[in-house]
Amino acid sequence: MKKILIFLGGLAFAASAAAADSARLALWITDPVGTTSGIQCDLEASPASAGRLQAMPLPTTPPTLTERDVIAWNRSNGRWTLDSARFIGIESAQRLQDHCFLLAIDGKPVSSGIVLSEYSARLTGFPTLIVINRNDALTFELLSSNHGAHMRHLHAEALDAVLHEKAVQEK
Repeated sequence: MKKILIFLGGLAFAASAAAADSARLALWITDPVGTTSGIQCDLEASPASAGRLQAMPLPTTPPTLTERDVIAWNRSNGRWTLDSARFIGIESAQRLQDHCFLLAIDGKPVSSGIVLSEYSARLTGFPTLIVINRNDALTFELLSSNHGAHMRHLHAEALDAVLHEKAVQEK
């Protein structure tokens, strides 16, 4: 019986690793930030991993979402809309925000930081994934910070390379 459980556990691990490996875009929503500033989410800021984010191993758990969960990509504003079959409304938004994230593209970690509501008063100086909830549709925007003039889009070219087939017509 133990051998069967070990075998099944190994299969589950292999399946989750394969899912992440086959996805070009993989996003993990990880630890809640609680009342902290969220700086612990920025793995590049950690002295132990500074400058080595791309060399870090990916989580062994399945990603929270992949490019298959994205239904639209807007190049002009760097926003990606999630499939409402999996992510809908305020409940999904609340489960995602105020947590750390790790974003990988083509199997390499490219960014880590904090997930915040677009209405958050928390000011950050590190990568921030903004959650926008409009008409029960959730949209993400990956920014360099949540702090006024210092904000710029992060990894827009890499995201476009993965999501270009889902691009919406710019108006």
